[in-house]
Amino acid sequence: MKSILIGLWLCIGAWNLHPIHLTLSEVVYEEKSKSIQVTHKIFMDDLERHIEESLKAKGKEVNLKMGTPQEHPDTDRYLAEYLAAHFKLLINGKAYKANFLGKEYEDVACWMYVEIPNVPKPKSIDLTDSFLMDLYDDQSNLVNFTFPQKKGSMRFIQGKVRESFSIQ
Repeated sequence: MKSILIGLWLCIGAWNLHPIHLTLSEVVYEEKSKSIQVTHKIFMDDLERHIEESLKAKGKEVNLKMGTPQEHPDTDRYLAEYLAAHFKLLINGKAYKANFLGKEYEDVACWMYVEIPNVPKPKSIDLTDSFLMDLYDDQSNLVNFTFPQKKGSMRFIQGKVRESFSIQ
């Protein structure tokens, strides 16, 4: 009986863990509005843990409780700051102000939406994606991009958090 309970506990515990450390981002240039739309999908528990640990290292104790009725009132601000610190785009060698539009929760994931307005047609992109990199050694961040002249994907891992490419 004891071994059955331990086995059941292990199965239930494993259900709540996700063995893969992965984020997904989508970067799309909207030619009509001259804006870049960015969508991020990150496991909520990892994101919450990373933000809380980063704030604690700065002497601020915060419990975000994302996706619950007790969610911290400044969660959107903390998410916007996190995105700005860990996902950076230079378009044609220039940094643009990104506007955090909001978030949605889906099961165990957090979707976040960002817009960069007033961007001329991109010719070159310099992208940095360091989401969760100092939290997990096996962290992998995938970025899909769609520009009028080019589509593709990039993968960012420990030691490789920045990539530049031309769009011609």
